Amino acid sequence: MDRLFVAVPLPADVSSRIQEWTAEWAEQVSFRKWVHPQDYHITVQFLGDTPTHRIEELTAALQEVAKKHQPFQLRLHDAGVFGAMASPRILWAGVGGELSALEQLQRSVVRKMESCGFVPEDRPYRPHITVSRKFQGDQKFSLDVIGSGPEPFQWKVQEIALFRTNLHASPMYEKVGVARLS
Repeated sequence: MDRLFVAVPLPADVSSRIQEWTAEWAEQVSFRKWVHPQDYHITVQFLGDTPTHRIEELTAALQEVAKKHQPFQLRLHDAGVFGAMASPRILWAGVGGELSALEQLQRSVVRKMESCGFVPEDRPYRPHITVSRKFQGDQKFSLDVIGSGPEPFQWKVQEIALFRTNLHASPMYEKVGVARLS
């Protein structure tokens, strides 16, 4: 079994911008886990534990979806947290730009994966790039420490990918399938 998810991979220059941003203040805030820069991505759908033999089938399904979507522009935009502000579960870099294109792509992926037997999540889609997990500082966390997020930077989304999670490895996520937008 492999733990799989579908995501928009980030180009190296975008990941570098996020890494530069976190380097400015990372020593001032204590999180249990910092995401490896090669693991930055925008999740489209979490699939969970899946038999390895289905990777080829799921990649083909994603390629069908990708053919119906054109490349689009996204940009780094703001920052925030999930969970209690004083002790957040997740610190994230925000995403702006052509969010309606991203949301349409996400809905198409979810519909296709549902036809492959995967149950859609109940919660609304909130595109973001996870930077760190599980705040563990002695003081309450404050967004003031991290500023307004990484410097705005735009890029073109040209593909989605199927990723495998390799627990206890760093980087932890491995691309096992790619689907190029038309």
